[in-house]
Amino acid sequence: MTDLRALHDAFEELERRADAATAHMALDTSPRTRGTASRSGVRLAPVALAAAVVAGVATGAVLLVPDNGPVTQVAQPSTSSTAPPVTTTSAPPPAHETPEVLAERFRAVLGDLATFVVTETGPGASRWTLPDGPPTGAPSNLTPKPTTQIGSSIGGTLTAAGVTGGFDLLMYPGTAGEKAQCGPDEPGCTLRELPDGSALATSQFALEGSGLTNEVKLTRPDGLVFIMHISNRQSPKGLGPLLGGHPPLTVEQLVQIATSDRW
Repeated sequence: MTDLRALHDAFEELERRADAATAHMALDTSPRTRGTASRSGVRLAPVALAAAVVAGVATGAVLLVPDNGPVTQVAQPSTSSTAPPVTTTSAPPPAHETPEVLAERFRAVLGDLATFVVTETGPGASRWTLPDGPPTGAPSNLTPKPTTQIGSSIGGTLTAAGVTGGFDLLMYPGTAGEKAQCGPDEPGCTLRELPDGSALATSQFALEGSGLTNEVKLTRPDGLVFIMHISNRQSPKGLGPLLGGHPPLTVEQLVQIATSDRW
């Protein structure tokens, strides 16, 4: 009997602790009998519920939400900021690289000043070399031969302020330190040196049949050569019909074009 009494007291203590743990829950208040079966039938449910709640809190995987079923909590993927892609731009090709590039750059330099149509393209200049000759002091009749074509040239018609004329433009890489010069057949040529060290030659010469051509030659310190002619004839060299009473651009306008920083 002692063992049975101890077992009975243990159940009583368990029930008392269950009552204390679930005091906030509404339970059946009808008179209870002291039978072991009835006690276990009433108390097992709260104890099981308490165990289930404890298990749920321990795992942390499922939450009970009022008026809804179980909701599984899923960890959100972390986001990391990445630096924007770095874009690099290469330097534009030199204006003298091809006639197409030269024309494109010429159009950008002119802006709203004038429009033009290209009808001829070609190299800017030819580089000549003298072949190996006899020893110094010996007579030689060797003639230089062109070896490479350098730079580019374009030609055609140009219109400014309603006046149309012929033009040609060429650019090529020369020798650093070389200076622009006036030819012997250019008595009206004027030479001047610019603040950046460039040498500038300008001239105006008459053509047959009331033709007139304006010319500018610019040699930069790095050797780059810029030469442009503009005429009231179809060709600045004097060929073709007369297109107007005067060239569509003045000498000073040619200087502004040659010294533009958009080349």
